[in-house]
Amino acid sequence: MDHDYFWRHYQVLPARGEITIFNRSHYENVLVTRVHPEYILNENLPGIQRIEDITQEFWNQRFKQIRRFEKNLVENGTIIIKFFLHVSKEVQKKRFLERIDDPSKNWKFSVSDVEERQYWNIYQQAYAEAISATSTREAPWYIIPADDKWVARLCIAAVINRVIDSLDLQYPVLSENELKKLKEAKEKLMKEQ
Repeated sequence: MDHDYFWRHYQVLPARGEITIFNRSHYENVLVTRVHPEYILNENLPGIQRIEDITQEFWNQRFKQIRRFEKNLVENGTIIIKFFLHVSKEVQKKRFLERIDDPSKNWKFSVSDVEERQYWNIYQQAYAEAISATSTREAPWYIIPADDKWVARLCIAAVINRVIDSLDLQYPVLSENELKKLKEAKEKLMKEQ
């Protein structure tokens, strides 16, 4: 609670040329907190003393902060690709039961996930609003149907491939001087016994 909700992400942002995958992110703060606004009270924010202080304007401000945060990253060379893996309630239930029944998957299961299912519709509304409010040209959302894992993986790979292709990446081109040194190094290696 000593820092704003972006703080833990500032620490792990990728350096130029690196790829970082966030499994969840600052978006948790406009999703879980929409369903459980009492969590916001723990943030000690100015003007937020009780749940009634958390108005639609509060959420609009959060969405604006997220857009600004992501725009700043993009303007400084970071490429952002956001995926929402849309799993139906029925498939989520099936996967939870598999995690309970298969001892090798028990570690993936949290009892709190079952409790949160009672808020399914509220979460769906929160997701829809957050995605709509924060999908921008610079940092678009991709909604991926994820009931079939292979379909989801194929869709994600296609988006990533398209983004990488759009970068028109090239191998570095050596200067004439560097090419000369390369040739000299080869000649030196070839003369070795």
